[in-house]
Amino acid sequence: LVLQGEPFREAYRLVGKEIAEGTYAPNRALAHTHEGSIGNLCNDQIEGMMDELLMQFEFEKVEEAVNKLVSLAV
Repeated sequence: LVLQGEPFREAYRLVGKEIAEGTYAPNRALAHTHEGSIGNLCNDQIEGMMDELLMQFEFEKVEEAVNKLVSLAV
């Protein structure tokens, strides 16, 4: 609506009214391409960055320390 010249406040009110009445039909044709948008979430890049970060943690040392503590308690 706003892209068609409708003032934002009026478009917001109209969409809210349609939602309340159950008549709102969202436009699912997305043309968003910027990083992080619904059409380009960059999940693969985020997963890769997370994997790189997790590799920096020394989980083996923590596991060894926990195992030593547990064996001392027994």
